[in-house]
Order: sequence, then structure tokens, then C-alpha cells
Amino acid sequence: MNLSSGPATSNGTATATVVADAGGRVRPPVVDACSLVYDDDGWRVYLNRLGENAPEYLDVFSASFCRYFGASHTAYRDALALRRQDAVDVLLPPGRPPFDLAAHLADRERQGVTREFAMGSPERLPDGRTVNEWLLETVRGVTDRVQVWAGLSLRDPADALRELERSAAAGARGLCVIPFLDGTDPADPRFSPVWDAAAAAGLPVWLHTGHHFARSHPSGLGSWRTVEALAGRHRELLLVAGHAGWPDVQEMLLTAARHPGVFLEFSSHRPRHMPKPGSGWEPLLHHARGMARDRVLFGTSTWVNPGPNGSLADELAALALPAEVVTAWLSGNAEALAARAAGTRAG
Repeated sequence: MNLSSGPATSNGTATATVVADAGGRVRPPVVDACSLVYDDDGWRVYLNRLGENAPEYLDVFSASFCRYFGASHTAYRDALALRRQDAVDVLLPPGRPPFDLAAHLADRERQGVTREFAMGSPERLPDGRTVNEWLLETVRGVTDRVQVWAGLSLRDPADALRELERSAAAGARGLCVIPFLDGTDPADPRFSPVWDAAAAAGLPVWLHTGHHFARSHPSGLGSWRTVEALAGRHRELLLVAGHAGWPDVQEMLLTAARHPGVFLEFSSHRPRHMPKPGSGWEPLLHHARGMARDRVLFGTSTWVNPGPNGSLADELAALALPAEVVTAWLSGNAEALAARAAGTRAG
């Protein structure tokens, strides 16, 4: 695709880049519904949390990590064989440039990304702040571009509720939960106060669903059954099924059809692979013009498929889908979800 670009207003709050192919077809603006925005300390916390609770990820995704951080794969693999922390040091050596929010936003603008939902964490940084606190403070002046979805740990229901309340008071616009890192079932009734509070505060919950690589925890943590149970019990709760419950996409889509507060987000999976036989995404494409049209969000997971966000959006736009579906999936449904949540908060 031969691309040309120029400034354009996307939704009245942010300036995007118009991306067009040689035929003049314009790719719609993009909302990244699963973004990671960290400095190096935040990335260390993220990688160490994976290493402590799901070390398989540092192995399975070694190539992706090295591509994203620009590190030697051989050096990383050699270090990982000896000590996890040495491998993290290969990815994040001393002397790396500090995180630059302005540069980050400029890059997203070039890619046509008008907004991103940045996933946080309750883990502590070296200065004592949580990642959630750092993120909320860092993007305070650009919340039209970056909305913080505060990370919660479900190891302790009372701690999770306190973190929700602190983060909401500081400006969080959603929540992020990764069950396989905690080894707990989000549908356990012990967590009902957390979900009730999220619904009352108008905080959508991004929930890791579907396949995971943590061998120490069962694969059913965060399945479509989890989403079904939560949505049935907490009717006002907005739920985003991260990674769309793959490989059980059909079951997750049918769950969304039953519950108007459930959305599917397909980060970590490349759109160009979706039409391939056996991909597991056939139900999503089959129902794209029907029940999936208004329930699907675009996301990247940032490091899983290293490269420009715009390239992944282009892959989606290249699928044999109606233009209105592409627009809805790339940004329209995410904007509608954000507006719906904002309406709850205002009410």
C-alpha cells in the first residue's frame, strides 16, 4: 500500500493523521483499546510480574520482546537460561533514553491513533508509587488522548476495591484484570463488591480472556464462562473480553450477543491471519455485519506484534469487510464504549 498522510481532526478532541492508499481510500482513525504506556521502571515491573507469576511468557514471547526493545535475541536467550533478571537487563540496559510522552503521542498521531486505553498495574515502582499512580500522573494533561485503565490484582478483594477507589478518584477511566497472574477466578462471589463498584463508577473492565501460557494456573481462568457469569450477575458492568476469548471466539461472541455490556477486543492477534482456515476467527468475520458489528474493539498489546500501530490497522482495513464495519472496529465501538461509561459517571 502506498500511503500518503496529512493532518485531520478525528473526533473533536485529538488530531489524527489521514492515511490513504494510492486509490484515495482513507483509513478511519484508530482507538487502541489495549495499550501499554510505561517508562523503563514500569517495563521492569511488568516483565518481573510476568516472570514471577507466568515465567513461560518470557520464553514463549522472547522474539517479540527482543524486537520491541531492540535487543539481541541470542543474548536474551542466553541470559534467560541463567537468570530471569539478567534477561530483563538485556531488554532494558542502562543508558536507554527516558520515556518521552510528547514523542509517544506524536508517533501515535502519525499512525492515525486518536486515543488509547492504557493498561496499568497495582505493582510498586522503585519510588514507591504504583504503576497506576505513575501512569495517571504522567498523562494527566492529555486524557483526551490517553485514558488510564487501572490494573487490579485479585489476590485480595479488599485491596482490589481500595485500588479501584484510589484510581477512580485520581482519574482512571477503566480497569484491567489479568486472572492468570493472580491465580484467582474473577467470577468468585468474593469479588462481587469490586464489580459492583466498577459498574457504579462507570469503569469498564478489560479482562484477559482465553488462552494463556501460565502452566501453574488452569486454562479456564478468564474464559467465556467467566464473562458470562460476571455479565449475568452484574448487569450494569461493562466488560471488554481481552483477546476476545480466543480460541473460543464463537462462545465469547454469543456471550456478547446475550449481554449488551460485553465487548470483544482482539489484541495480540494480527488481523491479516484472521481469514486463514483454522485461525479461530472465522465466527468473528462471519458475523461482522451482524451481531459482531458493534461489539468489537481494535487493540495492539503494544509489544506482542512490534511495529507501527498503523500497520495493524491497515491489516484490518484490508480484510473483506464493509467500510462501516472497519470504522466501527477501529474506533467507533471504542468511542461508543467510552461515551457510555462517561454517561454513567456523569449520572
